[in-house]
Amino acid sequence: MNQADVIKRIDELLALPPGNASDLSNACTSLLSLVYGPRSPQLDHFSVSLAGIRKGTGGGTGWERQEISRVAQGALRNLRREIESGLTANLRQQVTGEVLTDFIQLARTVLNESGDGAKNVAAVLTAAAFEDTIRRMGETLAGVIGQDDLSEVLKRLKENGAIQSPQVGIAQSYLTFRNRALHANWDQVERESIHSVLGFTEQLLVKHFAG
Repeated sequence: MNQADVIKRIDELLALPPGNASDLSNACTSLLSLVYGPRSPQLDHFSVSLAGIRKGTGGGTGWERQEISRVAQGALRNLRREIESGLTANLRQQVTGEVLTDFIQLARTVLNESGDGAKNVAAVLTAAAFEDTIRRMGETLAGVIGQDDLSEVLKRLKENGAIQSPQVGIAQSYLTFRNRALHANWDQVERESIHSVLGFTEQLLVKHFAG
């Protein structure tokens, strides 16, 4: 799902009649989680607001449905404005850079330890950082929101000029590493590969998410 799809879905929800409070609130929760993240302040605020309405009425009243619809519509309108103004992308970009940099630093620290156990942990951390970097690039640079196949995300990034052909080829080759690491095929994961993927991922972070 890209940003245009999200905006289209928001407009569809805003057109629903007030009686569809339950469908509206559930869909709003899904969209807030998709765009901001499942542990975001925006989603928490919305959930607290709904809980306050339901606690105050005891459930099932027409006023409750009206208030839930009002709060959900307000959250959706705000979400639409922030998507159109680019605020959601800027926020996620800043947080992403910080979190993924921590992931990479942790992976390097673990990789410096001896033994297969350390290697395997570093591989998982590296695979996760690589995948999330590509997905965040897809979201902020190509408008790809959701869990599309990583190869498709890379294709969209190339089409939007966010990543060049040589980098696409390298990233595609690292998909095999990602699959092996996240599926615990440890005998097929080597330290040299981890170092290589870490370096590549770090370059992407510096270019697209630094500062």
